[in-house]
Amino acid sequence: MAGTLPPDIAINAWAGSAARTELAPRADRWGARRGLPASQQPMDLGTPADPLNWRSPDVGYGVLLAETTEGDTAKAIGRDAPQAVQDLMKARPDTVMLRWRPELDTRYIRRYFPDGTWQEPKVGLSVFGTGVGQLPRYVTIIGGPEEVPWAVQYAFEARHAVGRLPLDDAGLANYIEALLNNFPHQDVDMRAPLMWTVSHAGDITAEMRAVISTPLEVALTDPQLPRFEHLVDGSATAAELTARLTANTPALVVTSSHGLAEGSQDVLRNGLGLPVDNSHAPVALADLVAAMPSGAVWYSQACCSAGSDGLSKYGGLLAPGAVLDIVENVAALGSTVAPAVLTLLGREMPIRGFLGHVEPTFDWTLRDAETGQGLGGMIVTGISTNLYAGQPLGYALHDYRSGVGVLHSDWQTLNDRLNNADTTVREALTRTRLTALDRQSLVLLGDPTATLPDLASAP
Repeated sequence: MAGTLPPDIAINAWAGSAARTELAPRADRWGARRGLPASQQPMDLGTPADPLNWRSPDVGYGVLLAETTEGDTAKAIGRDAPQAVQDLMKARPDTVMLRWRPELDTRYIRRYFPDGTWQEPKVGLSVFGTGVGQLPRYVTIIGGPEEVPWAVQYAFEARHAVGRLPLDDAGLANYIEALLNNFPHQDVDMRAPLMWTVSHAGDITAEMRAVISTPLEVALTDPQLPRFEHLVDGSATAAELTARLTANTPALVVTSSHGLAEGSQDVLRNGLGLPVDNSHAPVALADLVAAMPSGAVWYSQACCSAGSDGLSKYGGLLAPGAVLDIVENVAALGSTVAPAVLTLLGREMPIRGFLGHVEPTFDWTLRDAETGQGLGGMIVTGISTNLYAGQPLGYALHDYRSGVGVLHSDWQTLNDRLNNADTTVREALTRTRLTALDRQSLVLLGDPTATLPDLASAP
């Protein structure tokens, strides 16, 4: 059992200073609140299918849209979907059509069939596949979180390979055309991954470097990747990042820093989640978009790099002050996607995919409270070994995402003890709940079936 909670906590947001705050007076009770993902156990039957083969009927691929008022038969074949989605379904004729309805919450999903019938399979407990009563393992959510909430994506992530395309019709057409043609305009060097790590002693960025960036640097320092480069310390500037992106055209881009969360409303919205360099200057949106290579995969370890959620989960954890103000200002934006990601995915020559966080990351969640063990190993393996082995973007972090279920189990055990009057577990509940919520907020924006180019054939 972990000891007392630390007296303060930091998040990786930048709003003029490093964001650290004291806890609320009753923060130890925050961990006992409801809100963790539902426990989900696999129910695979028979000989296991290859989980990487999304074309297999025992694995499956589907698209998930918000419900409309069209007839059931029309919805089953996507007649009410954007034209680009119809093109996707034509190119992938076994695509399963799914719909989210608010009354189903995150527990069930509506599935329509061409004969006008429908089912509502349970998320997380349904057999994978394209058959009746099944749900596809690979799911692309079409639309932003204002249409299909982040919570639906979190629920699917526990077992499914899920991504999101939060784009308007033009952006959707650009991305899906590139996807179906294997990103023909890509200009990326598979053997030149680029890392960019900001690290300031005494704040969360130093811990992010120790737990994720340094082990990832070791993993990518490989004879097969002779042009790998890691920009750190004095080289972790906005100018150096955009210059290297332009010159090296890396297939994999990893940035670790504070994420911009300064200002309010339009100012905050227009800069949300942008990387903040070692001089505390944000990387300009226009410069970043112009420099990012077509066909790249970008992982951004930064506050709100993926976007914001309209209902923050951290009320009651943080004491009043600057950090709580940041969290509440971000939540006041509503459910949004960060502007850099929207532009990069929807432009004429889009990136393959983006991995980043909704809301902030917390320093506590980077290490195990009892042993001090860094908890970034599964991210490191997913972004290095798995992606370079050709695993789809939606599956590469499968082991990391499965940890949410483990944390839920730990939380439930502790909560049972609390319900039996053992109040000593309150602080452990708070740590466990925070770690689970933090972990589930790492999302994929892009199609989950996309893969990096084949390393073996790369020059």
